[in-house]
Amino acid sequence: MRKIKKIHLIYPVGNKISTPDTIGRHLKQNLEKFYEVKVYPFDAFCIIKPGKADVLLGHWHQNPLTTFRMSARQKGWKRILPMAPFCPDPTGWHNAFARTTIKYANRYLAITGNAWMNRLKDSPFKHWEPKLIHLDLAIDRNEFPLIKKDYNPPGKRKLIYIGHTAWCKNTEFLEILAQKLPHLHFSWAGSGRKLRNVAKLGEIDFSEKCSHNLLNEYDFLIMPSSSDANPTTILEAMAWGIIPISSTQSGYEGFNSIPNISIENLEETISKIENLQFIEEKKLIKWRDENLLLLKNHFNWDRFCKQVLDEIENQDSPLLKKTSNESISFLIEAEKKSPYYWVKPINLFLYLKTNLKNLLNKIFK
Repeated sequence: MRKIKKIHLIYPVGNKISTPDTIGRHLKQNLEKFYEVKVYPFDAFCIIKPGKADVLLGHWHQNPLTTFRMSARQKGWKRILPMAPFCPDPTGWHNAFARTTIKYANRYLAITGNAWMNRLKDSPFKHWEPKLIHLDLAIDRNEFPLIKKDYNPPGKRKLIYIGHTAWCKNTEFLEILAQKLPHLHFSWAGSGRKLRNVAKLGEIDFSEKCSHNLLNEYDFLIMPSSSDANPTTILEAMAWGIIPISSTQSGYEGFNSIPNISIENLEETISKIENLQFIEEKKLIKWRDENLLLLKNHFNWDRFCKQVLDEIENQDSPLLKKTSNESISFLIEAEKKSPYYWVKPINLFLYLKTNLKNLLNKIFK
């Protein structure tokens, strides 16, 4: 171990089994075995002054007046390690804001799927490549037990989408699929606008055992995202025994047990979903068991935390690749076009609301 004494962790560490709480909680518990750990909110106005043996680690925010981005400018850190979702899609909307902060980072622990890493060289963020560490997500199997022991009869297999309806989730495509396949059962658990042709289940707490009977009715999780780093829902479904069907833009590709669908070719996807209705049950069971093995061997918190620990102790600090003025201009415009642009009224309102609440909590503590 190097002489690192304190980790300033900018991440939620609540009790929810869903992200982002589960990430911060598991990481904090692991890091406390080796270091003093202090936790901060990622969306607050806060500047951390480093000690002589301190590391800045955690989630940056679209707003420049927030903990990680302001603290990263302070001199004296042993390591500066952003750890946050990374989706280098062609729009650049998710990560363009970080172009002014990445230069301070020793490494970027990019929470993303292998599909996006495979496309990095053709993305607006290709000059970030030297600093990137691919960090796959993880789940705790104790929190996500196996539910699905067998599957519905051919032709009667049910599909469920779990998530919200923001632009990146591409739920319009899900609506079209449900319209084109009226003989199949599509359901949705989550929040957002009403989805046509899809049965709404509402928001469900999957930590409650009563939700398991509901999940047991479904055979496939369908994730048609157009721009999603690597939704944890896919790993959760794998643990439950539900087979994920996902677009490559959901971050996962090359896994036989996670069939990919095309969001560019509707007819091809319809045909694939129809074929999955009639695939032999023993093939579904084989995929289920392969997914459980993936969770055991790779998508676990021991591997996740070790990767983070390795970067805390690492001394490497590669430079960004040179890039053109045209690429820089593209990212500047992408940030402004992004739904997350910090000066948009709704985003500014949420930031001010959060920080007013923080201030009142301090006053009346």
